[in-house]
This record gives sequence, structure tokens and C-alpha cells, in this order.
Amino acid sequence: MASPKTQLYLDITAKGLCILGAALMIFGRGAWFYVGVAIVVLGVLFIGGSLVATRELRRRGWGGTNRPPAG
Repeated sequence: MASPKTQLYLDITAKGLCILGAALMIFGRGAWFYVGVAIVVLGVLFIGGSLVATRELRRRGWGGTNRPPAG
């Protein structure tokens, strides 16, 4: 997951899932509310994956070489 495209795709997917889940929670009736909650939880997990991918990029560097940690 140490590629800029991976982080971008995960970020777009996460935001889309959260928006879809929120729409289902607002406009859905009955069981669709719970489906919306599950989709938002899935979106949050994708956000975590995006953050992990970003951390890998920062540690590794854009050129593929290792950089010393900041600080």
C-alpha cells in the first residue's frame, strides 16, 4: 500500500462510503438505517487504511529511498 495512487483511491472510496451511508441513515426507513450505519463504519475503516498508506509514503519517501524520521 505504499503508492500515492493507493492512498488516493482509499481516500475517495472512504469519503464516498461515508456520504452514501449518511444519506441512507437520513433518508432510509427501517432496516436501511442500519445498512447506512454499517456503510459508515466501513468508510471509517477505509479512512484508517488511507492513513496507514500515507504513513508508509512519508516513511519511505516519494523517490523510494528511506528518509530519517522527522524530529
